[in-house]
Amino acid sequence: MNKAVLFSLLALATAGCSHDARQSSTTLNVTQAGQQIAVTRDPQRIVTLDYGSYDTLIALNAGERVLAVPGNVPPYLADKAGQTQDAGNLKTPDIDAIAALKPDLILITGRQSESRQALQPLAPTLDMGITDADYFAGITHNARLLGQLVGKSAEAQQALTKLQGKAEKARQQVAASGQRTLVLTHNDGRFAPTEQALIYSLLQAPRALPAPTPQPAGAPRQRPQPLDGDAIAAARPDVIFIIDRSAAIGATPLDVATLASSPLASTPAAQAKRVVYLDPALWYLSGGGLQSVDLQIDQVLAAYRR
Repeated sequence: MNKAVLFSLLALATAGCSHDARQSSTTLNVTQAGQQIAVTRDPQRIVTLDYGSYDTLIALNAGERVLAVPGNVPPYLADKAGQTQDAGNLKTPDIDAIAALKPDLILITGRQSESRQALQPLAPTLDMGITDADYFAGITHNARLLGQLVGKSAEAQQALTKLQGKAEKARQQVAASGQRTLVLTHNDGRFAPTEQALIYSLLQAPRALPAPTPQPAGAPRQRPQPLDGDAIAAARPDVIFIIDRSAAIGATPLDVATLASSPLASTPAAQAKRVVYLDPALWYLSGGGLQSVDLQIDQVLAAYRR
């Protein structure tokens, strides 16, 4: 069975699933990490610490229900976020400010895991982080769950169908290019390979370096080891994507001009002008939402069209 058929069958197979949510007339019971969380349907006072969930709610015409988001808002959401309050830092939310808003739903990711116990007494708190090996399954799960909660299931499914079609066409273009790809995160002058799910899982880009060894369930997250310029050059990638964490968090960004005098300049990617500096906020702070995934696919495809 080819990958295109498998992709389509997976989407069809999950179309009727409840995605760990049980329905009732007034609540949706969501099971996460072995706990059942009762969420009142049609929430009107949402605090989201996950930009991907925020962009999905906006896409479903439910963005006005969001009262607060973290302060460092990605530019693609800046216009809408101007109508919200500051929920604190993306890593350390402002618990007092959130409590004062009296939310009826809080959305988080693993970034806020240390604050989850403090948030749970304030309102039902759902973890929207995507950990599925199949990235599109995670995107689908979250969009459908949010659609169920805000009464926009039909709109969520319509948007997912459109996004799936776009992702499948993009996957075919990336595969047909045959370009060996390397995704790097820049942090404080150093580079490390990044297992970027949209590029490697959803679009199935050919790899310039082997995939990392899978870790057992529950094992501590392994941080990627930095790569120096010579190691990057030795991998001979045809396409290099750079996600600048430093720029995304307000630290000193990468000086892209310095790449011209580094070993990266000798790579096939540099010689073909396929070293791509991705939008830092979109890629490091956000992702997994209906809008962010759509924008990310466009940015990736631009590299393979050069």
